[in-house]
Amino acid sequence: MDPSVLATQAVGGFTVGALVGYAIRKVTKWILIGIGILLLPIVGLWHFGILYVNWDALNQAVGNFINWLGVNISDASSAFASAGALGISGLVGFAFGISGGWLRGTILPLEGEKNFVRRKK
Repeated sequence: MDPSVLATQAVGGFTVGALVGYAIRKVTKWILIGIGILLLPIVGLWHFGILYVNWDALNQAVGNFINWLGVNISDASSAFASAGALGISGLVGFAFGISGGWLRGTILPLEGEKNFVRRKK
């Protein structure tokens, strides 16, 4: 395989993976905030005895969702791994994007980044 094609696939896979990871990170944040806002009145009504919440069934539903998510993530990772340079670099880029690598200055320190905790000299 031509090295320029391999490099293009690797860079393209990393870039697309990083963008998808970043988008999933932002969307997940807003979904979790929305779920939290929706659950606040339910927990409040449960606390005052107005509503009954079957916590065992809720816990089982969450466990079933986590199991389903784990199976689908392992299937997706094996599909990425079998895709060659594009898939491997896409998976690395996805991990980079979902962790917010460039936002925290882990790769390149941000210019003028402030430290809020400093050691005494």
